[in-house]
Amino acid sequence: MDYVEAASALGEAIRNSVEFQNWQNAELAMLQDEKAQTLMSEFKDLQMKLVHASRDDMDKDELEKIRDVLMDKQKELNEYEVTKNYFDGKKGFETMMRTVNDIIQHFLSGDNGGGCSGSCSTCSGCH
Repeated sequence: MDYVEAASALGEAIRNSVEFQNWQNAELAMLQDEKAQTLMSEFKDLQMKLVHASRDDMDKDELEKIRDVLMDKQKELNEYEVTKNYFDGKKGFETMMRTVNDIIQHFLSGDNGGGCSGSCSTCSGCH
């Protein structure tokens, strides 16, 4: 199998993984949920407000107020089931992708003397 075939097979395996499917389903649910969309929009707006305020050398107390509101909004996002599921799904997918990258790096570094079983629970080489 050449690298193009291997990459295609890997892409298909990733697309069919539980982690990817969970993330995609959670993202779809979030996109269809009005409250989730509002929370995400408000959070992004607060982030931008904080960035602009820090660039404009806003008073430290005002910056703290914005930061506190932003942290409250983050807490609200983490407590709302739809957005929590999205963040959890994304984190699971990112963890899986780090594992995939670690395995690839393991083989690129030439440290494959014992071979890779594909299960990190039995491997001491990648981490």
